Amino acid sequence: MPAGESSHAKTTGGHGRAERVSGADWKRPNGPARLDDDDGVFDDDDDLTLITLAPPEVLQNAIRRASAPSYGGDDDDDDDDDEREEPSAVPIIYDDDAAVDEPTSSSPLLLISAVGQTDPGQKRKKNEDCYLCLDEHYLFAVADGMGGHAGGDVASRLAVDTIARSFKDQTFVDSDAESAYPDVPRRGSELAVAIQRANQAIYDRAHAERSLNGMGTTLVSARFSPNKQRLYIGHVGDSRCYRLRDNELTQLTTDHTMGAAGITGPMANHLSRAIGISPAVKVDLIIARPHPGDVYLLCSDGLSKMTPHEAIRDILLAEPDPEKASLALIEKANAGGGRDNITVILVRVSDPKDLARLASRASAGAGAS
Repeated sequence: MPAGESSHAKTTGGHGRAERVSGADWKRPNGPARLDDDDGVFDDDDDLTLITLAPPEVLQNAIRRASAPSYGGDDDDDDDDDEREEPSAVPIIYDDDAAVDEPTSSSPLLLISAVGQTDPGQKRKKNEDCYLCLDEHYLFAVADGMGGHAGGDVASRLAVDTIARSFKDQTFVDSDAESAYPDVPRRGSELAVAIQRANQAIYDRAHAERSLNGMGTTLVSARFSPNKQRLYIGHVGDSRCYRLRDNELTQLTTDHTMGAAGITGPMANHLSRAIGISPAVKVDLIIARPHPGDVYLLCSDGLSKMTPHEAIRDILLAEPDPEKASLALIEKANAGGGRDNITVILVRVSDPKDLARLASRASAGAGAS
């Protein structure tokens, strides 16, 4: 299968690029958000910002029953209008080191390369994971389907296919409509809109086919903007994004599980949020600044639950080749029990000047010989 397409089988991705979208009113702790004139990226953006985006239709209609699970888009209980809460889209966390913004460059400030691998694991008969490497848009995603016989593999594939189609067609808003999230940088907004479309596609399919009722999927996606030195991570569920920087591995996403919400006992591992379960879903959007030398890992919980944090870090540090590192991660998860499907995408960020220097040295060496 060509690079850049979704797959349930082992394939590799290559180099990529990014684009636009989204909206919700929010303020930083230290003052109002500000947008650049060129592409709507915050001009004083910190190194890492996390925003929770309500579903677009909820931005016009206040959320009913604020105590309900955070799937959004309730169609029932039309009479229950006495309690309403405006949708929230606020920064939740920051990296300690704030970064100074850079102007948009006419040439890439970063080189992005990616490799994806997936494996059924040791216990599962079917692989319900699916991943996407859409290199021309610098877009990468991992979806972990749930529902077993009820179509987990259908949900994960439908999610990545819908997101890929949104970016290939570049149809994020109607010609006469405003962006769904006008106060969020457009590249992040487009990613959130694509995820909402995936949610709707899975929800509609599950309700159209009785055998697929109850299917859904987690999703972690990353969209790079090399000319702006920005990264947008869209996240729902317990698939994760990690960043290796300066020999330290950091989990950037927070699992949407009952345990993360403080619930203990048998329910702790249950998802509190997933794609396709309800007509709309809240999306966590992380805005980050990638640095040359960074390595980003997108993975399903088949890796994170079988492989300790330190072991993941050690493998990434010991093996600089992304394809070999991804295989080593899968082997480690299988050695730890392999109780679930295992999917990883490794994205390496490089400085274009380093590649130019290497090319120059290779050319000089060839001339000397």
